[in-house]
Amino acid sequence: MKVFAERISGVVKAPSSKSALHRRLILNRIAGRSEPMADACTDIQATAECLSALGTGAVLNCRDCGAALRFLLPVSLLFGGAEFTGTGALASRPILPLIEDLREHGAVIDRDSLPLSVRGTLKGGLYALPGGISSQFFSGLMMTLPFLSGDSTLEWTSPLESAGYVRLTEHMLKEHGVKLEPLETGYRIPGGQRAHTVDTPVDGDWSCAAAMLVLGAIAGSVTVTGLDPHSEQPDRRVLDVLEQCGTHPEIDGDAVTVHRGSLRGFKCNGSDAPDLVPVLAALGCASEGDSVLYRLNRLRYKESDRFGALTALLNAVGADFETERDDTIVIHGSGCVRGGFVDLPQDHRMVMAATLLGACSAAPVAFPENASVNKSYPAFFRDFAMLGGTVDAI
Repeated sequence: MKVFAERISGVVKAPSSKSALHRRLILNRIAGRSEPMADACTDIQATAECLSALGTGAVLNCRDCGAALRFLLPVSLLFGGAEFTGTGALASRPILPLIEDLREHGAVIDRDSLPLSVRGTLKGGLYALPGGISSQFFSGLMMTLPFLSGDSTLEWTSPLESAGYVRLTEHMLKEHGVKLEPLETGYRIPGGQRAHTVDTPVDGDWSCAAAMLVLGAIAGSVTVTGLDPHSEQPDRRVLDVLEQCGTHPEIDGDAVTVHRGSLRGFKCNGSDAPDLVPVLAALGCASEGDSVLYRLNRLRYKESDRFGALTALLNAVGADFETERDDTIVIHGSGCVRGGFVDLPQDHRMVMAATLLGACSAAPVAFPENASVNKSYPAFFRDFAMLGGTVDAI
């Protein structure tokens, strides 16, 4: 597949927030309702299928969705437990701290990695986990502990990474009528609560919108609709980065517009919004001066070793950059890269980043035909082409 763009212009609608949809589907299922999601991205399909199978004795196939696995490990105990399996790199993604904490509170889990079986009756009490591995541990417990018979306290024992996703979970629990008491390093959670169903649509997805907004900054003018400018989604931070690099995003209701301009280097802490990092790397390449992406440790534990994959991608297209301390990428931007063929991992965020690099390259960027964005943004290539980008077979 070969991608490039000479001039980008137009309007696209953001897909529904994947982060919010996971949580909405789970809380509605706890409240008693299953919802089919056949037309959604593959991650949301995985969560919806697993939720429909809860309590039936069927094996829950989380596919390659880390959120489905980490959220549903504790939630499944509200339905008598389940057997879990998955595909791709899911078996290698960290879950052991969550498993150990669940075992300490009554869960019987036969293995430390997939495939595994979860049984038992979960008890309230003190749940304490490290904060630097995955915020999804905490979100899964937050969607489980309110429905146990006893009260609980949930604490992170080290600084919490991706804290915005935990705040999103807190916000959505409140929408479903569930009460939490915030503490300095966690929550006090009363047990015996009930959730009610919620039917209002979730926000547009800021992580997907970020790719299109960066595309506008690189190659023309893009408006993305369906966004909440005050959303709890951490990836809304793309607006701050775009402002920092010299564009001035225009907000009109649920629409955000970004125009191409004279881009300058920027700095971004990737710890709280790691999904932004690949597309921001493309923005750094299109900017003049140095762009610094730092605190990137957790990128190594995504659908791919995203830190290694990103440096390989930048090398392949001729970007001028260096790494520091194994957690920082400094891009010496020049406004253009040379393009070329890149051998991408099966990682949707890396595919989007490669496509954006094709919009700021002297020559097209090409990658294998099986590269897929269906995990989060199935309409990505359609929207790219609708805005004026070119997608050709090699």
